[in-house]
Amino acid sequence: MSIKLIAADMDGTLLDSQKRLPEGLFSLIHTLRERGVRFAPASGRQYYTLYEQFGEIADELVYICENGSVVCDGARMISFEAMPTDEVCRSIELVRALPGVEAIVSARHGGFYETADDPAFLANAAQYSVRRTQVPDLLEFCRHEPVCKVAVYCKGRAEEVLIPAFHAFAETSQLVVSGADWMDLTRPGMNKGMAIAALCKSLHITPDECMAFGDYMNDLELLQAVGESYAMANGHEALKAAAKHICPSNDEDGVCRTIRQVFGIDKA
Repeated sequence: MSIKLIAADMDGTLLDSQKRLPEGLFSLIHTLRERGVRFAPASGRQYYTLYEQFGEIADELVYICENGSVVCDGARMISFEAMPTDEVCRSIELVRALPGVEAIVSARHGGFYETADDPAFLANAAQYSVRRTQVPDLLEFCRHEPVCKVAVYCKGRAEEVLIPAFHAFAETSQLVVSGADWMDLTRPGMNKGMAIAALCKSLHITPDECMAFGDYMNDLELLQAVGESYAMANGHEALKAAAKHICPSNDEDGVCRTIRQVFGIDKA
């Protein structure tokens, strides 16, 4: 096996249930880099959140962010795929009409949201968008600023409430439930798998030289885009059915354990 790129989803995959990175991950990434293998966090999170989270090794990584709408190599942006302005504005208007629903949009310089009184939404937004700004009128902001993703929040009911509510958008946007609380809108066809294609082109490698890990249905295209796909034991059943392999859960350090086993790397 000649793997040159490893991509791993964050929540439910690389991070444990307490949202912690695995012990020894940075050392493992150093070892992989010495062997000519790049590591890519692949997440619905914004670039700035991921870059900050990886601290001292941030510049060594490649990043799949905003469910594939943003791709970076260290501090260099490779791609930013903006949604049509009219589509973004229509989605914000619908959010405003739905009780208990909030939104945060992703632009080049961070996340933006308007006044919200729901502390759970604000806490979730802070977790996924470390660089975020409150604006008085999100609709007006989106008329003038390119947006690559609209993340819509409905606590514990994303699949039940948001998918039916946004059904009409399915023909003009990519709709993905990215967790129990969130649904993301991006440009049609944008997903983590498309980002793998962009990274392969940038790194001059093939999809067969890529390995990926995921747990939820927003990781489906990611796993389909690589030669070696792993679904987490704690993952969605449909994703596990689509993956080539099943690995231990996120609380069992499944990603790092599998990488060490495949590459014959002893734990430091």
